[in-house]
Amino acid sequence: MGLILKSKLKDKLFYIFLLSSFIVISAFLPLRWRCDLEGLNFSVIRDEDLDELNIELWDLSSDVNSSIGASVVFLKGKPVNKDPEKIAKILDRRGIWHGILEFDPSWEFSREVARFRKKQKFFRVHFIKPAEIEKLNLSQENVYHRFRRAVLERSVEVLWIRSLPGIDEGDLVKRLEKVIPGKLVSFPPPPEKEPSFPRIVPLILLTFLIAIYHPVLAILSMIFLFFDKNLMVSYLGILGTLAIYDLAKRKRVLTILGFLALSLLVNLSLSDFYHLNQILEFRGVKLSLISLPLFIFFKGLYRERKNWRKFLPFLFILIPVGIYYILRSGNFGWVSSFERNFRDFLESILWVRPRFKEILAFPFFLTLKHFEKYRWFFIVEAFGSIALVSMFNTFCHIKAPIFVSLYRTALSLGISIPLAFIIKKILKRL
Repeated sequence: MGLILKSKLKDKLFYIFLLSSFIVISAFLPLRWRCDLEGLNFSVIRDEDLDELNIELWDLSSDVNSSIGASVVFLKGKPVNKDPEKIAKILDRRGIWHGILEFDPSWEFSREVARFRKKQKFFRVHFIKPAEIEKLNLSQENVYHRFRRAVLERSVEVLWIRSLPGIDEGDLVKRLEKVIPGKLVSFPPPPEKEPSFPRIVPLILLTFLIAIYHPVLAILSMIFLFFDKNLMVSYLGILGTLAIYDLAKRKRVLTILGFLALSLLVNLSLSDFYHLNQILEFRGVKLSLISLPLFIFFKGLYRERKNWRKFLPFLFILIPVGIYYILRSGNFGWVSSFERNFRDFLESILWVRPRFKEILAFPFFLTLKHFEKYRWFFIVEAFGSIALVSMFNTFCHIKAPIFVSLYRTALSLGISIPLAFIIKKILKRL
């Protein structure tokens, strides 16, 4: 009887969490949306503009103090015996803007410099090396989509269009200006401002969710608060994926609403200046992608421990698939030319590409009850949960405009629901 009451109390508290979450989200989301729209501004520069704009490249493997006349510097190369705080003081003293080059060896160091700066005079730069064009055999269309993606999905402030073989720079600029109208501004564009709402409110709701799931885990989160609030948000978010799945009891609509609330609360909790400008990022991305699927899988395997040998073939298949899944979750995974072109095609017709793993996994999550009679049900359940953690991961990219993340999630669900209907029909026939 006590357990039943406890379960009923948890259910009531979970509904209170959902209701409170969507009230807070409806109040704070418009403010974040407005900041993202304003922060979508971008500038375009070419190689020949560097002298005119008084831009210097500071190679971090050499002495950066030798350059004194620059208005703007791009930090590049692998840093050798460099102190980010010292460089930040040099830049602040001279009032110099500095560019943080994406996918350059200087990336992490440049972001450290930005954290030490007292003046918020920095921006991110996306560029493509000429050698990359030849190595990956990139077409004009591929290059256009790379720059478009940098602005729309990461809110990058500066596009540096190098002199690239076979690439029409004028056409690139015209197309970018057309697809993101009114956002091409003079150089240098300022970083995005943070929205003015108390980020402690969504953080309290995240703590409340974990307290419903397990009070001891919520108390442990207080330890992170003393050291690093951002780490606390990551801890609560990752645990939240387990909590939502358990509290929603596999009810499809309730689970999806729960994950949407969790995702938006995490996003709003980290909607500060440094996260919005990608100086800081959500920690534990890969852990958030594997925690729930692994928990479901091993829980099911333990339940079927008497027949564990029957599942060995699945393990041999799932281990390499899991490794590939984790490797592809970052920005540096290998992508074939076919997949690259297919992604670009989808973006051209859908505005933003939906996540393939969500389209593959959501139909199985939506049709879970049709697999319950099978002993290997837990494998399908673990696979279906990948869609949920992928949706959560979408909103952990704080730098992405919130309307892009919402649209991407809606798109994945919109494509997955008809596929789930087809799978349901096939299973009924079988």
